[in-house]
Amino acid sequence: MPDTTFTDYLTAWSTLAAAVFSALVLCLALLTWRTAQGALKASREANRQAKHDSIEQTRPYVYAEIVPSLAGSPNWDIRVANMGKSAARGLTLDYTEWPETPDDVATSVHTFFKTARTLPPGSSIRAMWRLESGEGSFTDGSSEAGLGKSGAISARYGSDDPSSPTYTDRFDVMIEDSGLWPIPEHGPDGAGLPADLRKFYRLGQAISRHLGELAR
Repeated sequence: MPDTTFTDYLTAWSTLAAAVFSALVLCLALLTWRTAQGALKASREANRQAKHDSIEQTRPYVYAEIVPSLAGSPNWDIRVANMGKSAARGLTLDYTEWPETPDDVATSVHTFFKTARTLPPGSSIRAMWRLESGEGSFTDGSSEAGLGKSGAISARYGSDDPSSPTYTDRFDVMIEDSGLWPIPEHGPDGAGLPADLRKFYRLGQAISRHLGELAR
């Protein structure tokens, strides 16, 4: 066997160095690729979160509530408002306690609920919900008309952004479980005033009450 020469050692070391260098380059490339993949994933997640936050900040927010009626106590109105930043599209509503034989008030509310509409931001719709009067005061001999004092109202609507979901919200009707409702009317009834002045006095009370209820 011939003696190993210096050239042979040099060749072997060169080959080994080349192999080590190639392995280092491969490891560096793999590390760079994994870093790039991580950065890309983080960027996509940040973009997704930013889009989600933008939708949440600009989406419509519709709510429904039962409030004392503009017609005066002890009647009740339903108020549906959009407190969001964009229009509520295709808005429809439903109620869990529809009567089997609806009267005129209940029928009008049902038509209102089932008619899809657009509710612009900052706007509201108000309609009669329930009327109460003395015993047998209505033409059919009843003392109540419209819908109930309990149950739940659901709202379903979309927005201008086609990528946003369809929103569904639920609101409880709790007329008898919400404490004593304040009525925006204050002062005596004007019974001691002359008849002509009493009319203006009561007119002023009615205007005050209506303005108070509009702001509710």
